[in-house]
Amino acid sequence: MNERRCGIMINEIPFGNFPILLGQAGMDFILIDCEHGGFDYREVYTMTSASKAFGKTETIIRLSSNRRRDIIKFLDMGADSLLLPMTNGADDIKEVVRYAKYSPLGERGISTMRAHTLYDPPVLTEYMRTANEHTKVYAQIETVSGVEHIEEILATEGVAGFFLGPNDLSDSYHCLTDPAAPEILSAIEKTAEAARKFNKLSGIITANETYLKQAKRCGVKMFCKGSELSVLKSGAKKIVKELLED
Repeated sequence: MNERRCGIMINEIPFGNFPILLGQAGMDFILIDCEHGGFDYREVYTMTSASKAFGKTETIIRLSSNRRRDIIKFLDMGADSLLLPMTNGADDIKEVVRYAKYSPLGERGISTMRAHTLYDPPVLTEYMRTANEHTKVYAQIETVSGVEHIEEILATEGVAGFFLGPNDLSDSYHCLTDPAAPEILSAIEKTAEAARKFNKLSGIITANETYLKQAKRCGVKMFCKGSELSVLKSGAKKIVKELLED
């Protein structure tokens, strides 16, 4: 059985049933971009709650920062996982773990008559334990510092794994113009090795085929390729080509 998991980024379109539609297409997760995306809380809520009810698609929220305000709201909306962009070291990701996990692992506030329990709160102490097990915290590795500190990041209690971001990482390594930069190929290998060492999940966010192939060779498990916008545009172009070309 293939251990790889695939998903796409949701960049701009707040369609509440994306988790169901894409899950039915075979995707394992969606990554809702609240770093660059302009979603409001209600739009995120419609997607996370649909995902929670559907029960088959992991919903990962890419945060704008490691502040408590967004972390607690997104999790109470039913988000499964959180991704912290620009994770440079363990101290950055520890703050996400702190607010994402209930005690004794963290300091997540308790409010259970909400979407994350499907409005049917179980025994509180039991729920806090199972929620801590279920909720995943990922680091996005997209700087030279993040690559250099990957082991201490993954060694942090409560961190489930990482996603490599080749775009910003290429900028950090000053190799943006090279679509097959040795620095990025090496970073993929190094971070994947660290994930195996600490028995954590490894992932990558890219449409670059060279980097995707390297990630597969290195045993990376989670692949986020493209977005709802790129899928829509490529599908539209395919229709145009089919109908207008003889």
